[in-house]
Amino acid sequence: MLHFEEIDKYRENNRIEAKRAQGGFPRSLWETYSAFANTIGGVILLGVEELPDKSFRPVKLPSPEWLVEEFWRLVNDRQIVSANILEESQVQIVEAGIGGQGAVELPLQAQGSKTSPFPAENSGRGRIVVIEVPRADRREKPVYIGNDPYMGSYRRNGEGDYRCTRDEVDSMLRDAAGGSQDIQVFGDMGMEVLDGDTVERYRQEYFVCHPEEPPAQLSVPEFLEKLGAMETDGSGISHVTAAGLLMFGREPEIIKKFSRFHLEYTEEGDAASNGIFSDSGDWSGSLFDFYLRVSARIMSAGPFLSEGQAQEGKGQAAEGPQKGICEALANALSHANYYDRMGVVVRRERKQLAIANPGDMRVAEEAVIHGAAPDARNERISRMFHLIGVGDGTGKGLTEIRRIWNSNGWNRPRLLEEFNPDRVVLILPLTGEEEAGKQLQARGRKEHLEETKLPRILDYLRDNVRAGGKEIAKAMGISEKEALLCLALLEKESMIVHEEGKEEVRYRLRD
Repeated sequence: MLHFEEIDKYRENNRIEAKRAQGGFPRSLWETYSAFANTIGGVILLGVEELPDKSFRPVKLPSPEWLVEEFWRLVNDRQIVSANILEESQVQIVEAGIGGQGAVELPLQAQGSKTSPFPAENSGRGRIVVIEVPRADRREKPVYIGNDPYMGSYRRNGEGDYRCTRDEVDSMLRDAAGGSQDIQVFGDMGMEVLDGDTVERYRQEYFVCHPEEPPAQLSVPEFLEKLGAMETDGSGISHVTAAGLLMFGREPEIIKKFSRFHLEYTEEGDAASNGIFSDSGDWSGSLFDFYLRVSARIMSAGPFLSEGQAQEGKGQAAEGPQKGICEALANALSHANYYDRMGVVVRRERKQLAIANPGDMRVAEEAVIHGAAPDARNERISRMFHLIGVGDGTGKGLTEIRRIWNSNGWNRPRLLEEFNPDRVVLILPLTGEEEAGKQLQARGRKEHLEETKLPRILDYLRDNVRAGGKEIAKAMGISEKEALLCLALLEKESMIVHEEGKEEVRYRLRD
């Protein structure tokens, strides 16, 4: 929540947009409404101007009540915008201040006419309209202006609102259509497009996990149909599904249906020839084959230890990292949008593992972190991994990965979302605070922090005005000790100042 008593501390960013709105209702609001809804949400401020130094200041609005009434009238007009995704509490009139002057939420039934646009008696400096636009549910995307989603859909990036590309709109429409993207049946493809060795390897893994089912009980075609990899039509002819093609198919056949399909694994310092690429031609190029090869390569260097454990001579593998890495890989392959650009890319570096998949998040990051119900883009592929013991199907994979990483003393995994092209990136650090401290000594404390942590802390203070060390540590996913070290460096550089509070010291940007 923004602190409106110090609105001058904020700047426009990916989550905040300010509009003067003194000449009536700003029609440009709908571009920002669409952009926030189609990205990660944000706050629109009406009655706020941006000064030359980029800070905010409230301006005199003729009638905030009229703006609110006009907003509700227009947002419910399908000729104006495709969907109203707001609750009543997300549009408010507040008293905004500068330099600590108080903020008070005002009832919408404030005195004055609600039909006249500019009643003088309702004018008042500092009374602004706040519209909190949430991230739209995937079933309502794209949220667009007018009647054409290809012309009226917007998103938000570091430079402001931009009109979505056709690819972005198509991707949102596919996600909104409902159902899993991997259930499509390809009537012109049969079992001949699948790689027999990959299918057999999956069958072996399956029957290890299900010893109560004799392997001879089902033929290979029957087994594949049970998985949802094949389906039989009314004439008794079996055809491969999108899930079967992606999971077990040969790469040249996959490309016929998914022209942008690409899988890639590389390691820091290795030549490109040592990587694993789906189009190399020396393996099938399928998802399951990729999963087996990449998970084996990551673990192949010996016991999977943090660097601190290795230096202490601990010979046993760290508890559970294999499980966490396997689940992270399977999640990326299950949630990927195989119609989108860039493909699934995994990179192992000395201090971290990065797993990126195409497509945006179908469930908000906050919900994912708290173990929200799964919403895999490819439900059959997700189920196929679950049937061989990878993931429990509860949607709490990230929570379990974080638990494992914490138990090994590694820094917390980070989940990032990027747009245009849409990508979700999971960063799994392979070092802990002790190793990070050694890195600081080796590279220079100030230089390392300036490169990694300080910009994120400054962004957090721009969005939240004031915060204590504990709050910043939690938001950044670092220890409180490291957070206080960063804050001390920022204060030394005269970028922030501290204020003594009743319970703890709080920090804010310097005026």
